[in-house]
Amino acid sequence: MRKSFFFLFLIVILLVACTNDSFKTGDSEYSYLQSDFVEATTNTNAAFVSAVTDDGDTLLLHSALSAKWATKADTTYRAQLYYSRNNLEVVPIAISKVYVLPVSQQPHTTNTPDPMGFTSAWIAKTRKYINLELALKTGKDTENEQSLGVSLENVVSSVSGTNKYTLRLLHQQNNVPQYYTVRTFVSIPTTFAHKGDSIEVHINTYKGEVIKAFIL
Repeated sequence: MRKSFFFLFLIVILLVACTNDSFKTGDSEYSYLQSDFVEATTNTNAAFVSAVTDDGDTLLLHSALSAKWATKADTTYRAQLYYSRNNLEVVPIAISKVYVLPVSQQPHTTNTPDPMGFTSAWIAKTRKYINLELALKTGKDTENEQSLGVSLENVVSSVSGTNKYTLRLLHQQNNVPQYYTVRTFVSIPTTFAHKGDSIEVHINTYKGEVIKAFIL
């Protein structure tokens, strides 16, 4: 069984870097900066006012935080939030978008995925997402865009009633130049599976296939 979902996105260098290394060190306002993957919610002005972390903690932001990529009011986005704590207050510093790759039930055929750089994979404490840190090679190109997706390749049921899902991360370079590497975070929702199920994610990297396994 092979089913997949694709979405296109333009690889850009975000004004907000996806690493704490870009912030000042020492005893500055960013010295105690924290970073979490979150489901962040906007208010009627499309500014972020609250978030729920991958650990299940709710954060009420001391001040509303706007981002150019978040344009819808009263909407929940997948994001990486940078913030500091001032006593009990959560002070937002910056927020960057995290791309979501749902496992679609629509059939799709595709060639072997183009290789990509892979850094790490982990599952949220809430078990709602599998997170991947990728290293995509890109360059200045105004016509072509890379694509990412997730293919559900197989499901095996056990006598205990649990399922084992085999997923494949899909990638098409689409002739985008590979001059430099962009650090990219994506999340795969696990809503298709249940507690006790196992999920394998197969990733075609420049160094060969990488397999990451998780249990819900």
